[in-house]
Amino acid sequence: MSLNKAKLSFCEKLDILPAAASVVVAATYALLTGLWRTERQAKSLLLHFGYAILRKATARMSPLQLQYILPGSVTVYNRLVKSTGYEARSVELSHGASGHWIGDPNATNVLIWYHGGGWALASNRGYIKFYAKLVRDLEKSGKSVAVFALTYTLAPQETYPYQLRQAVSAARYILDQPDRNPETVFFGGDSAGGNLACGVLSHMAHPHPQIEPLTISGKIGGAVLIAPWALLDAEYPDQEIYDGGDIISEAVAAPWAGAYLGQAPRDNYTDPFNASPEWLAAYPAKEILVTGGGNEILLPVIQDFAQKLKDSFGNAELFVGYRECHVAPIYHIMLNDNSETDQGKKIKSWLTEQLQ
Repeated sequence: MSLNKAKLSFCEKLDILPAAASVVVAATYALLTGLWRTERQAKSLLLHFGYAILRKATARMSPLQLQYILPGSVTVYNRLVKSTGYEARSVELSHGASGHWIGDPNATNVLIWYHGGGWALASNRGYIKFYAKLVRDLEKSGKSVAVFALTYTLAPQETYPYQLRQAVSAARYILDQPDRNPETVFFGGDSAGGNLACGVLSHMAHPHPQIEPLTISGKIGGAVLIAPWALLDAEYPDQEIYDGGDIISEAVAAPWAGAYLGQAPRDNYTDPFNASPEWLAAYPAKEILVTGGGNEILLPVIQDFAQKLKDSFGNAELFVGYRECHVAPIYHIMLNDNSETDQGKKIKSWLTEQLQ
């Protein structure tokens, strides 16, 4: 399937105008009221303003409308990677996927990254800057590492298990490299990308019946899961911590999960939260770090999933960033806030300890 922009009907295109107007109204309201923020809201007025825009845009527009107005992952990579000081290097993978290097492909360690966005949004400029900063900071700590970022086909152009198949192809490409020690390979993912990272780990331990098995000798070095979307329920109970302090709302759960699942039933690959302890214990990774934002609506699910990993998998750790939103290490950069998030600091220190 081509990764071209989504095709919209005339009515869907026409609806973008009132949708954009509603975003402007929400942003204006946030700007006017943002001076009186609580601890349940963003740390700065800039972030409060940006959260409101993203929250309204994702709630008001359909996945296809968002795909229509936003640049694709490949376009974003090609536009921005050189500005980070790294050479553009892309690889065509199987099943229409592609992988993009940030850093030296011959680095000792490779972090395979699966981007989020509910399987419906392309990676944005925040990702490229996040990857580049992470690679540079780790190099300063004496660690040789490169990021290999997957571009997969967005839903609903393809549905589950297509994206999981593409995610496996990225892992296969890296793990099949000559003389590549699996312990120098790490998985990373945020939100839906965290779900994909878990899906690949599940496939390696319990091969998906529709995807070619991927077996390794031993375990990969570890996995970093930023706010993994581990449970695809359409509704989440209102949480006391939530009061406009996140970039997403409950309104995105049903359309985004539905676009990804299509007609497929949910299973342990789509909902790792529901997997048995025995299933999770078989994840072929040495260590797992789970992070979440203190103000995000998925935090209770993230916390419960991390506890399940601790109880079954064992070598798992949870870190929560104070007053941070969903996927703050990346979306703060996209919103032009370059101050390092608590989650970002934790991820960097954790990788410094784990990388070879």
